[in-house]
Amino acid sequence: MAALSARVRDAVLGQRRALIVFFVALVVLGALAGERLGKPSANNHFVHLADGWLDGRMHVDGKPPGWCVKKTKRGRCVHRFDDYARVLTLERTDGSGETLRAFPCETKACAERKRAERVERWYVLGQGWQEFARGEVRRRNGERGETWYITFPPGPAVAMLPVVAALGTDTPDVLLTVIAGALIPTLLVALFDRERGTADGRGWVHVIAAGAWALASPALWLASNGAVWFTAQIFGALFVVAFLYVGWGGRRPILAAVFLGIAVACRPTAALPAILVYAAWWWHDGKKSDVAVRFILVLALCGLALAWHNWARFEDPFEFGHRFLVIQWQARIQEIGLFSTEYLERNLRCMLTLLPVSDPKLPFRVSIHGTALWLGAPWLVAIGFARTRFPGRLALWGAALLAMVPVLLYQNSGQLQYSYRFGLDFLPLVLVAIVFGGGMDRRPGWRRAWPGIVAALVLAGGLFQSWGAYNFSRARGKLFVGKPAGWPFESELERSRT
Repeated sequence: MAALSARVRDAVLGQRRALIVFFVALVVLGALAGERLGKPSANNHFVHLADGWLDGRMHVDGKPPGWCVKKTKRGRCVHRFDDYARVLTLERTDGSGETLRAFPCETKACAERKRAERVERWYVLGQGWQEFARGEVRRRNGERGETWYITFPPGPAVAMLPVVAALGTDTPDVLLTVIAGALIPTLLVALFDRERGTADGRGWVHVIAAGAWALASPALWLASNGAVWFTAQIFGALFVVAFLYVGWGGRRPILAAVFLGIAVACRPTAALPAILVYAAWWWHDGKKSDVAVRFILVLALCGLALAWHNWARFEDPFEFGHRFLVIQWQARIQEIGLFSTEYLERNLRCMLTLLPVSDPKLPFRVSIHGTALWLGAPWLVAIGFARTRFPGRLALWGAALLAMVPVLLYQNSGQLQYSYRFGLDFLPLVLVAIVFGGGMDRRPGWRRAWPGIVAALVLAGGLFQSWGAYNFSRARGKLFVGKPAGWPFESELERSRT
């Protein structure tokens, strides 16, 4: 009876602790977001995506938001929009009336060949790259000649759909991102308390771990600033953590697969790492076939829905649409690809070695490519102390390493960023592996004070991240190096302009 009452007491205290963590995180993120909480962000792509679904559309209605916000004295439009995709409609000139949906080649080689050989190269949806003699096809004029799309995977739009149904494009997407950001440390504390208990000061350690995520990681400035790129990463991390919470040890395969499916629909890079973790749990739990079947079946249904959404827009189940983005890096994407080892050195520098520079009038300034991950998350030193074995330990660390691969090979470093934001793709796995591996626990000897040392590191990281979170949308001039604009990768920026 005493043991039962102790478990009840621990459960009640655990729920109270999780609620406190949620409200503290919500207040901190809300304060940093400030006046932007109650209105749409400038890049509320997911709201427009959900609004399009409700209107029966897969594309943007007309021009993207931010098109022609003002005109110059010469009558030219000034556009303020980021990362929308455009597909053009071509007509054959042979009188057949056949139309093609396509995107032009924008490399120097294509431009030279068009000029010298009068050959045009287009990526035709559903068919791939094709060449046409000049004059063989022509672009339709006006709005009939182009269709704009939101290319980001649709997971956050799915989560926002009920709110968008009620509020339309006035949906405060920053507020929704803040709420999602506050839920992540809440679920982490609940997971740690449930699986590890709270004896021997572990409850305190779990709160420190929640603070490591909420305050001393890129999640702080991402969640408090919202906007499409940051919202995608926060919602992706939320559903990865939700997957870990409900699926830990191979539990609840259907709900685990649903959360993982939404996580993949936010960040496709979550797929293989999370499946690896669940496979390890399944193996350890006796290889129950019914668990595997339910998990795989539900996850496959989520994957089919995502593939259908891609096909309905771009006639390819694996094409999210980044191939058609109207951005300055388009030529590089076409020449090298979205993923390549050519980007590895640059991305490793951004993740590991990029530091702020001194400024006589400010504490410091940072590159538009951000700062090294460990600088704003010094608690990562606890990796060296996470040596306790637990079921799925190797799979969890392996999954974290696997999640690093696509972001380190991606054509974009994460810019414009304050600290290395793509770290959110693997930090949930790293943090969980550290905590379950005892990396933050108190031990005999000098390590009795270790949780306090980690708390100090979390505080230091939180102060660093708070500076960026507050100024990112308020005073970017206080954050980023002005000249050279692309420091320390100025040559890459110059190539994109030529």
